[in-house]
Amino acid sequence: MSRPNHPAARPARRPLAVLLAAAGLVAVAAGPAAAVHGGSDTTTRANPFVIALQTADGQQWCTGALIAPTKVLTAGHCATEADDPTTLRAIAGRTDLTGTGGQERRVKSFKVDPRFTTGLDHDSAVLTLDRPLPQRTVRVAGKGDEKLYRYGRTATVYGYGRTGDGGPGTHLKQAVLTLAAPAGCEPFVEPDASPLLKVCGLPGPGTTDSICKGDSGGPLVVDGVVIGVVSTGNKYCDTQFPVSVFTRATDIPRSILK
Repeated sequence: MSRPNHPAARPARRPLAVLLAAAGLVAVAAGPAAAVHGGSDTTTRANPFVIALQTADGQQWCTGALIAPTKVLTAGHCATEADDPTTLRAIAGRTDLTGTGGQERRVKSFKVDPRFTTGLDHDSAVLTLDRPLPQRTVRVAGKGDEKLYRYGRTATVYGYGRTGDGGPGTHLKQAVLTLAAPAGCEPFVEPDASPLLKVCGLPGPGTTDSICKGDSGGPLVVDGVVIGVVSTGNKYCDTQFPVSVFTRATDIPRSILK
């Protein structure tokens, strides 16, 4: 199965010369999916709504959030870049993916935001599971939640992806990021990216915390509410551009959340 280039395999569509000069980004073969660069370990006991997505052969693919007993919110590219999204497995209650705890479910069907583009605009999808999961669900931000997006406040991202340039991640991690305007996450967004579509997360003071490969689809949470979905960012898990770009949750069509 092909690997999704997540996150950050596709920086915003800018002239190649600009990207190479500004960011040193070069085309590379997609590596295995992998958590959060920096950050700290956490558990599914503390965050039961975080879901690991694996391929049928047990490889970590993406991260998601349980928004209803049979619904997992994730990134649109996590669905479209899978050979067949219905072969993915959703795993809940498993802090360490090398273990066997928790519950596994199969993906019965899926919906991708119909406006999703290869430039990672409107990058969201919802997977419907074959059976309900018992874990606590999490609410997705909607109308009336604008205060959660105030620039300068902090939010927490969760993921199972890589922690560096080594092999795939296996342990659930979290990182506290500072919310900023989308332009703060260049070169992975266009400088004029709409704040109604994307959220930028910057590392906290003295850190280089960010998302990395395998965190795609993971939830960005403020006050127990999902305000964003990991879309792109620090592809190489290094310190050059430790930024994290999220699909803004209020942009997600309510129709795919049902």
